Amino acid sequence: MTTWWNAVSGGAFYTRWSAAVSLLVAGVFSVPSVGGAGIEAYLRGATVAVLGWSVLAAMVVPVAAAERRLASRPARGVVVLASLVVVATIRPAVNDAISSALFGIVPSGPASSRIATNLVTALALLSIVAVITSRHAAARAAAERLRAALVRVERAEAHRQHVAAEARAALVAGIAALRRSRERMLAGPIDFDVVRTFSEDVRGLSHRIDRLLRERDERDDERDDEISDAALASHDRGPGLSMRLVAPPWFSVAPLYALACFPYAVAAGGVGVGLAGIAGGVVVDVIAGGAVRRWARPPRPVVFLLVWIAAGCAMSVVTYLFLPRIGVLGLVPVLAVPVVAVLVGLCRDALSRARTDERRAAAGLAEVAREAAEIDESAGPRRAIDVLHGRAQGACVVFAARVDERSPTPDEVDDFRCRTEAAFEEILESGDPERMPASESLDRLIEAWAPAVAVTQRIDDAVRLRLSDPDAAERVVSVVTEALVNAVKHSGARRARVVARVTGSGSLLLRVSSPGRLGPVSGRGLGTVGRRVYQDGDDVVLETVITLPSL
Repeated sequence: MTTWWNAVSGGAFYTRWSAAVSLLVAGVFSVPSVGGAGIEAYLRGATVAVLGWSVLAAMVVPVAAAERRLASRPARGVVVLASLVVVATIRPAVNDAISSALFGIVPSGPASSRIATNLVTALALLSIVAVITSRHAAARAAAERLRAALVRVERAEAHRQHVAAEARAALVAGIAALRRSRERMLAGPIDFDVVRTFSEDVRGLSHRIDRLLRERDERDDERDDEISDAALASHDRGPGLSMRLVAPPWFSVAPLYALACFPYAVAAGGVGVGLAGIAGGVVVDVIAGGAVRRWARPPRPVVFLLVWIAAGCAMSVVTYLFLPRIGVLGLVPVLAVPVVAVLVGLCRDALSRARTDERRAAAGLAEVAREAAEIDESAGPRRAIDVLHGRAQGACVVFAARVDERSPTPDEVDDFRCRTEAAFEEILESGDPERMPASESLDRLIEAWAPAVAVTQRIDDAVRLRLSDPDAAERVVSVVTEALVNAVKHSGARRARVVARVTGSGSLLLRVSSPGRLGPVSGRGLGTVGRRVYQDGDDVVLETVITLPSL
């Protein structure tokens, strides 16, 4: 019931899909009886029904515009349901007027049964379409947000790797220059000033590398948030409307047709006939649904159509069995049943593809963010800065003190050369990316997510002490990753808050909240065990308790 209400009040009940379905329903199997039961009468009724649909559709257009503008969900639901009741009620009168004008014939049948048939048909069919299309739209919107976040994270990570490569190249070239400068210095007269000049060259290289890393961080902060269509197109979006004929949900075709015809069947033959038609629809649907699932898996559209045409013929037999005098109207299910099956099958497949697309994008984003958090590309350049400031410049300070008032001895020159060379070799040998320490993994994860989600955090010091345990850090990172994926999935707000504290029992309480609203099946995430996802006001919250190692 909640799923149905969300679809009715979601602001997109009237869509091109609902228009297409309602036109087919009105013009194929919900036609007025205009002057008899023969084929000519049926065609007259179909003509009247299509023209009447055009009039009613024009009346619904302002309602469709209003439901998209109304901010209140209950108000949208009331407007939609009220419009369905109004359309179902006045449709007989509209059709009667058109039939009288065109053919001089007033359609037969009690107005009450016609109104009831219209109302049941509209509520049943359009609700199914609305449920599927609303879920499809939500899944596609979530997938688009996830892909945009993935592009941001990947772009930031690529930029970090590029800067790390630039820093590495600058270190290689800079150290080569320092070696040449050192040998020129040692080949000539050595005093305090020339050693100080060389020390300034060493300091200059470390400052250049530090400035390069800082400019990277500043460019990341100032990076434009707009993601181009070309950047998004570089990722696999999957098909839009896949146009695959998959098995419709159970009891959504033949029983639905029988239910739509129930008021007419009751008026023509009594309640028993109406119930018998629904029971026949259930049997036909079970047989046809089983056949489709066994023999018509995509891509087998011909088999799919043949199965549901056979189901339509079976429903026609049921119709003539209980209403033998119905005339040509008894043949309507031969076309109506496969048409409904095709529409519902396409809608279901589009929903399935959108959900698959969403799951793929969520998994990809989580994987990229985790990989970005696990590897520290700038570890080598940062260590190089420390070595240049420490060992290399330290050797310069010691050597400068020795030559301040006298010339250095050959042993002192060799010692200076060996010390600086050892520092240079250490820098050149430690340029590869490194894994982040467990204690820093959470901070690095939040940093990796920064291009996609602005994260504020409140991490207790007691938690940070316990994150030195790799297992605990891995579990915390997994939960935060899932929560941030959900933050992107459920909202375009792009902000989240991470709170972690140690409880009285010594466990870690981790709570990640972000603006958004849970969908009807959002309890499933990336599979973290023991976590709870719930709605807290305007925020979606992921909360879990993790057992931590004692200090």
